[in-house]
Amino acid sequence: MKSLSLALLFLLSMTGNAVRAGDWEDGYAAYERQDYVTAVKKWRAVAERGDRAGQSILGAMYAQGQGVPQDYPMAIKWYRLAAAQGDVKAQYKLGFMYANGQGVSRDQVRAYMWSYLAALAGHPDAAKVRDQSEKSLNLEQFSKAKRMALDCQQKKFQGCN
Repeated sequence: MKSLSLALLFLLSMTGNAVRAGDWEDGYAAYERQDYVTAVKKWRAVAERGDRAGQSILGAMYAQGQGVPQDYPMAIKWYRLAAAQGDVKAQYKLGFMYANGQGVSRDQVRAYMWSYLAALAGHPDAAKVRDQSEKSLNLEQFSKAKRMALDCQQKKFQGCN
C-alpha cells in the first residue's frame, strides 16, 4: 500500500493542466482515508478524459481491487490506454501482468516487450521483469520481442499490444 501511495504522489505531480486539480486532490484525499470507492470515482473521471496518469492509477486500483472488485482484464484495459500515451509505470505493469498471466494469457514475448520499453525509459523495476522474461525465450522469440519493442517505440506506442 505504501508503494501505491508513493506512486500516487508521483502520478499527481505528472498530471497535466487538462485535468482539474480538484478531481486529483479529492481522489487522493479519499485514497488516504481509505475511501477507495470515492477515489476510484474521482480518478475514473480523470481517466475518462484521457489523462494517462489517471488511466494508470485506475489500472492499479483494478489490479489491487481497491474501490472496485479486483479485475485484471479491466486493469489491463486502463494500463494499455496509459501505455499508449507513454506512461512508463503502465508499460511496466503490462510487462509484469503478461509475465504472470494476470488478465491476459501468460506471454513472455509481450512481457519482455513492455518491460524492455519501461526499462529503457528508466522504470526501476522493469529490468528485473525483462531479464526474467528473457530467460524463458528462445532466440526466435527474443528477436520477435525485441523487434516488437522497437516497432512500438517507433510508432510512439500506438497500436502496440
